Amino acid sequence: MNPFGIAWIQIETFSHATEDIEKVKSLLSKFFSFDITFNENKTYGHFGNEIIIINIELSRDKEIKIFVSDFLEIIDKPYILETFERRLDEDGVLFIRMNKERVYNDDFTIDDNGDILISMKFVTYPKSREKVIENGKLLFGN
Repeated sequence: MNPFGIAWIQIETFSHATEDIEKVKSLLSKFFSFDITFNENKTYGHFGNEIIIINIELSRDKEIKIFVSDFLEIIDKPYILETFERRLDEDGVLFIRMNKERVYNDDFTIDDNGDILISMKFVTYPKSREKVIENGKLLFGN
């Protein structure tokens, strides 16, 4: 396990038929300083419009370490600390959202209505929400 106690990280967004999927992938690439693999799932909206869900999953310790170190450099850590407990579900998954248009413009402001979802699964043994909160505060408090 990596020193952050994170088992996996997932970054997900979507590309509507009116969007250039390569541009969407390019903006997601801004979160990574290493090569990544995009997973794509096609679905359809209410009116039959095509939507591609784009997903990146990290589970290898090396990738998680690099991603977290880079991520800590670009986000508003005090805001994450302030809102950490409400972003954490009962399974220890932290949810952070950002806006595609802002990220495209190199603005990594957290946006609770954003269309990029970053999920991080924190693990403690035994399972403890309090310990996850403690670990998260250590991680984002640096």
